Amino acid sequence: MHSRVSINALSSFNWPVAQDIALLKELGVRHFGFPMLKIDADVPAGIAAVRASGLSIASVAASASHSSLLEPDSALAALKPAIDTAAALGSPLCYFTSGTSPADTSTDALCEALTKALQPANAYAAERGVRLAIENNSVTTRHMGYVHTIRDAIQLAEEANIQICLELQNCWVERGLPGLFRKHAGLFGVVQVSDYKVGEEVRLNRRVPGDGSMPLVWLIGQLLEAGYAGLFEIEVLGPHIESEGYASAIRRSAEWLSNLLDRLGA
Repeated sequence: MHSRVSINALSSFNWPVAQDIALLKELGVRHFGFPMLKIDADVPAGIAAVRASGLSIASVAASASHSSLLEPDSALAALKPAIDTAAALGSPLCYFTSGTSPADTSTDALCEALTKALQPANAYAAERGVRLAIENNSVTTRHMGYVHTIRDAIQLAEEANIQICLELQNCWVERGLPGLFRKHAGLFGVVQVSDYKVGEEVRLNRRVPGDGSMPLVWLIGQLLEAGYAGLFEIEVLGPHIESEGYASAIRRSAEWLSNLLDRLGA
């Protein structure tokens, strides 16, 4: 398995983290990321299990998508558990979506308020050796966040002094990506990879890389040419993944990505 392949445990949504770890070891994957919801029932036990695995933790996703992050106290409270978990496990990154928003509020106003509200949480994370990162979430999940385009994510990251969890699923249709990648590759804390077949339901409906319509070979090639040196993280979910079964879908995803990175000389 290529050393830059990571698996996000959201890909096996209904598995316990112990089962995730067993599959990753079987596949020879060295890195994985996970959402806090995987260990929320018993955080100390979850941390102990992950630490005992010996795997490298690429990222921890905060359970903040249904929270308002527009005030400093609420932003810190929502992000703190994931920041603490990332620090405890030696993970460099805690990522999140921008969360819920009040009605009748422009995206400009929301991003301005979020930039200010994140500063205490950003300082708290920095003290613990963790970088915060905003994920560009889908417009179909607007209730979980309002930062959708890569351009908006870049602007927010620069203004808030944070990084980006670059979700290719949610930005592959945008124009001018090679130039944006070249100019801003240093902002990308992790790149998440999945596929989508044009014509199907968009919301939470991903496919194994290579099974859909996204120009993933081109996208990943452009990121490498731009100098991105981080991990590529598989995050697949939805009816096709559930139907195939987590083990098969994750195995095929990891093998496809590993083979591509080998071919591209990553």
